[in-house]
Amino acid sequence: MASERIPRPLKRSVKIGCISFVLVLCLCLGVSIYFSYREFFFEQSEVHIRNIITYVIGHIDNDDLKHCAETKAESGKYKELMAFMDDVKEDFNPQYLYIIKPLKEDGGNHVLIIMSAENNYDRYENTEGNLYLGDITEDEYTKEEVDEYHKAMSAKDIVFMESRSYWGHSYCGLYALRDSLGAPYAILGVDIDLTQMYRDILYKTLNVLLIIVVIGAVFIYVFLIWTSRNITDPIELLEKSAIRYIEQSRCVSSPDQLDFEKPNLDIKNEVESLSNTIGQMTENIKNYMLQLISAEKETAHMKYLANTDSLTGVKNKFAYNERVEDINEKIANGSMDDFGIIMMDLNLLKKINDTYGHEYGDMLIKNFCGVVCDVFVHSPVYRIGGDEFVVILQKTDLANADKLFSNFEENLSRRSAREDVKPWEAPSAAVGVAYFNKNTDSNVEDVFRRADGAMYKRKVEMRAERTD
Repeated sequence: MASERIPRPLKRSVKIGCISFVLVLCLCLGVSIYFSYREFFFEQSEVHIRNIITYVIGHIDNDDLKHCAETKAESGKYKELMAFMDDVKEDFNPQYLYIIKPLKEDGGNHVLIIMSAENNYDRYENTEGNLYLGDITEDEYTKEEVDEYHKAMSAKDIVFMESRSYWGHSYCGLYALRDSLGAPYAILGVDIDLTQMYRDILYKTLNVLLIIVVIGAVFIYVFLIWTSRNITDPIELLEKSAIRYIEQSRCVSSPDQLDFEKPNLDIKNEVESLSNTIGQMTENIKNYMLQLISAEKETAHMKYLANTDSLTGVKNKFAYNERVEDINEKIANGSMDDFGIIMMDLNLLKKINDTYGHEYGDMLIKNFCGVVCDVFVHSPVYRIGGDEFVVILQKTDLANADKLFSNFEENLSRRSAREDVKPWEAPSAAVGVAYFNKNTDSNVEDVFRRADGAMYKRKVEMRAERTD
């Protein structure tokens, strides 16, 4: 399976990438939408609070209300204002609508209640917990909140703030009420319930995110189908074709048996182009390998021809020189084993050429070479001149040299003793042999010279013995 061969399959990576992208998008958009809605709701709340405060302050007699706060006695205008603020609370539905005065006495966290608007039910039926003129709160506000109220008393415009108090989590608008002399004496406050607002923000954010998730899921589904058809599935098919090609290459004996089976793709994109390119590339590689094999065979054949005597089929002087270089290198680094060199000079070649023609002289050479090769089976034979041959004794031939020389002489003698033998059928040769001595020989030429000297001496002796 692809999951077993490949640590991170492309199809899985695309799927994880798409899901991660949608999740990150939802997270980023969710945060952005949440704060956008929050900013929007707060702006709307400020507008709402400002409208209520503007509406209410137009109905306040500040000097009368200040007198009521100081005397803690309700006037006729006070009662009219309270009824009006109750109506405002019913109509505009703020969480709280009130007029208070922050106090600095007794720890600085007390507030004097001047007026608190209530709905009709709380005002006249469920009156428990209602606040009235002259009430002083003790633990409902923190010192920090009362300090903020003192700051609002000196402000010229509405001050907005978040508040977490006994009364709940609210967004407050505070406006300093001033008497006819411009001295602040109380705060008109409007609170909007933030708990419900945050619920609304979260609800709207989740609704938008749900839409984004649905769109993202549709996108992922469509994108995965598209990538499967146009990218991942074609790549898997291409990979399987490549694997089959590799497995096939391990079994065939010749490149011309290799065939890349291109997957059947009809997607008209880069993957199909890649498949076609790989198919063409494998075909080019096959042709190149066939050319290399052909060239290698040709080179081997040419090397064989370059190292082979065309008449006898044994190695020629060029091959002998290469062998000499190889042996000299081994002698120089001390890795050469024992070996011997046999120098042979074919007798009467010139006489047969002159008497019978070169065709018979060639027959003499081939007959002699056949005897040499039959006897010295495990050693290379070289023709280094017209009538000169060299055998490099090695391995078992070196160990059995004396016996081989005896066989060689017997073979030549048998040929000469046959009745009606033709001159070119009974070759003879002067032979000289020398063996490598590690203590005295520094190269092949030292051994060759001794063998050549021995051969020449034998040749002189044979000339003296001949009567023809």
